[in-house]
Amino acid sequence: MTTERDVVAVVQRLAPRGSIVRYGLAGGFNSAVFFISWTVSMLLLPHIDVRILWGFFWGVTGILAHFIHRFFTFDNHKSVAWTLPMSIPVYIGSLVGSSLTIGWLSTRFPTHMYWLGLVNLLAWGVLIWFTMRTLVFQFSAVTEHESPEHQGE
Repeated sequence: MTTERDVVAVVQRLAPRGSIVRYGLAGGFNSAVFFISWTVSMLLLPHIDVRILWGFFWGVTGILAHFIHRFFTFDNHKSVAWTLPMSIPVYIGSLVGSSLTIGWLSTRFPTHMYWLGLVNLLAWGVLIWFTMRTLVFQFSAVTEHESPEHQGE
C-alpha cells in the first residue's frame, strides 16, 4: 500500500525542491488556471483587448502562484513579509513583458493565437522561475536552509 510519505519521497526524488521540474508541476496548475481563464474571457469578452485580459488574469493568478510556490516549489525559510513584496516586482515585470509579447504576437500571427499564448506562457515561466528561485525565495538546496517542516522530504 502506498502511503503519503512514499508519494512525497518519490516527488522529492524526481522533482526536488527548487528545481525547474517541481516549479513546472506547480506552474502547470497555475498556468492551467490562467490559460483557461484567459481563453474563456476572450470568448466571452471579444471586445476587450487581448492584452488587457492577459494582464488581468496574469496578475490574479500571480498572487495564487506565489503561495503555491512558497508551499510546494521552494520553502518557507523566508517570511511572507519578505517573499510577497519581493515577488510583486517579478510578477509586474512579467505581466508587462508577457502582455507586450502576447500583444505583438497577436498582431503578427492572429490565427495562431492560442499556440503562441502557450509558448509565451512557457518562456515567461522560465524567467519567473529563475527570478523567484534566486531573488525572492533565495532558495538553496543546502539542508540548513530547509524549513523544519520540510526536512523530512
